[in-house]
Amino acid sequence: MVKAERALPGWPAMLAAVAGVAALAALFTFVPWMHAHGLYLRDAVRLEGQWWRLVTAMWVHLDTRHYLSDVAATAGLMLLAGREARVRESLTVLVVCGLAAQLALLAMPAVGWYGGLSGATHGLALWTALRLLQAPGWSRLIGVVTCVIVLGKVWLEQSWLAAVVFDPSWGFGVVRGAHAAGAVAGLGCWLLQEWWVARGKREG
Repeated sequence: MVKAERALPGWPAMLAAVAGVAALAALFTFVPWMHAHGLYLRDAVRLEGQWWRLVTAMWVHLDTRHYLSDVAATAGLMLLAGREARVRESLTVLVVCGLAAQLALLAMPAVGWYGGLSGATHGLALWTALRLLQAPGWSRLIGVVTCVIVLGKVWLEQSWLAAVVFDPSWGFGVVRGAHAAGAVAGLGCWLLQEWWVARGKREG
């Protein structure tokens, strides 16, 4: 009973955060000017110095289906993370993994353009899974399953062989390299957080 009461105050904030993510992504997806200036374009970043595209690209989606798919995945992961993490932690990991995935694109010449939350969600998924692995009961089992899904997906995609692969079902190239980069960033976030907690315990 105590545990349930302690967990309840975080859910309104988590739902507000999910709504904020959906709204920001909607603006960059459906407002033409924001879409055009938010999308990652390799030449614009490297040759014209439009570095802000590395920050905004994660919020831009190519169509309604792409938007709904990414936002639904992000929302589900944030709500799942809410079992063991605070809202601020989930949002920070989402943004850090998105930025890491987009920075990694600079090392992938085959990727001329990119938009979407998929890189960020792969990182958030792995970070969430690792957090759940440290919890008791059903949370640990969910963490194991999520870890297997994320790591298995990254392995099967083999982005180190082809950073981007055209997917007929979507009608555009899926940037698998961003998925792998996001997952690595998610692992890095978890390791850094564990180090910080351990450091605090030693000093305390």
